[in-house]
Amino acid sequence: MEKFIHFIQDFFHKLTAVQKRQLAVICTVVFAALLTFSVILSIGNNQKKEINEQPGRMTIFVPIPAGELFLPDEPDYLPGVLLERERRTSWNEQDALEHWQDPLRFGEEQWREKVEAAIDTFLERVP
Repeated sequence: MEKFIHFIQDFFHKLTAVQKRQLAVICTVVFAALLTFSVILSIGNNQKKEINEQPGRMTIFVPIPAGELFLPDEPDYLPGVLLERERRTSWNEQDALEHWQDPLRFGEEQWREKVEAAIDTFLERVP
């Protein structure tokens, strides 16, 4: 490293005053050119950002196909939902059977016994 520094010092000592001025001018011009080039690039990038960020400009995308945007139609095998039914003043057994589901039909007696036992123990604790 020392040899390199001595070489540079010797090089500058051997230059004449005119050559030193010419070297200073060349270095100044190169520095100014680099500085100007970097400023031009910076301004160009800012203008591109401003163009993309303008509120009046819109980016247009390809529309989404309807099959991807909306859910498909429900299958026909699902039963319909009865939102309301007409009021009846009196009910007979046949009318009630349409809407009645026997809780003991599928062996749910064990659950009924557990629920009744829980209710009984709760009510026994109430003063």
